[in-house]
Amino acid sequence: MKRVSKMIRCAIAVLVSGCAHPGVGAGRDSIADEFIGTTPGDALAREFVGGLKADAPCHSITWQIKLATNRTSGLPTTFSLAASYHVPTKSNPNRSEDGPKVKFNGIWDTSKAEGTNPKAVVYRLNTEKPRRSLSFVKVGDNLLQLLNPDGSMAVGNGGQSYTLNRANRAEKPGDSVAAMNAPSMSYKISALATGATVFAVFEGRTPCHGIARELNIPQHAGCIKSKWRVTLYQNPETSAPTTYKVEGSLFRDGAREGTWGMTRGATIDPNATVYQLSPTQNQSALLLLKGDENVLFFLNHKREPLVGHADFSYSLNRVGVK
Repeated sequence: MKRVSKMIRCAIAVLVSGCAHPGVGAGRDSIADEFIGTTPGDALAREFVGGLKADAPCHSITWQIKLATNRTSGLPTTFSLAASYHVPTKSNPNRSEDGPKVKFNGIWDTSKAEGTNPKAVVYRLNTEKPRRSLSFVKVGDNLLQLLNPDGSMAVGNGGQSYTLNRANRAEKPGDSVAAMNAPSMSYKISALATGATVFAVFEGRTPCHGIARELNIPQHAGCIKSKWRVTLYQNPETSAPTTYKVEGSLFRDGAREGTWGMTRGATIDPNATVYQLSPTQNQSALLLLKGDENVLFFLNHKREPLVGHADFSYSLNRVGVK
């Protein structure tokens, strides 16, 4: 009798949740979407992932999230998360090695975003034991951006962003074997600009080849990543956009400079704000989608967000945001 009761309780639980936790994306009634990426290992992410002491040093976290949706209703059901920590090596704290790995399942739901873009859709991941949740906002169909508890976009650093990429649309990573013979990636970078003439400074690391193709910059097959600093200047009296300066590993021969302005429209939102950096004699215009005041996403010439891979995403983070 106890066994029958247990079976009944399990059947009810399956009906309520849409599908059982262990079979995320595996059942005939479910469709699974997978998102991947590497983010900073700050408190917000670590509190949800778990598996590492709060005071333990951590460089970054690599994520693999599978989101199951009921094939018939189209409603969210369950998710599975596999996360890997990257921690400092004992011999050199500036280098990373593999740390703890974490796997768990839960349920997820969707809601409308609050704040600057109420039309945006938020994905919220939920677990019961322990009870915790984490939210991401959709940036088109192929990107998820981690949100702070107040609904603002989580701001990464010069190394990683809080952006995840749809796995089946991810850019192919650079050739690690060819990277052994790649030319020097050294470059000069100016002191951080400050003052009333500075609109904002953004930094980050992205994949190499997708954006290089968009800008008509030939690259070696072994180019693994691109490092960026984008400085946007303004008229200090009117706050109108004036000039820009782009520095980084794609611009080893010297900074890219020109004028910039704000335009409207991307494939994901006709009213989205886009920062358009004027083309140069040899390079195409650079288009940056404004996620919010602190996060930008690279667009291709069709104004579609570029999709990164498991190591790097096509987003930039504002410098100086705590």
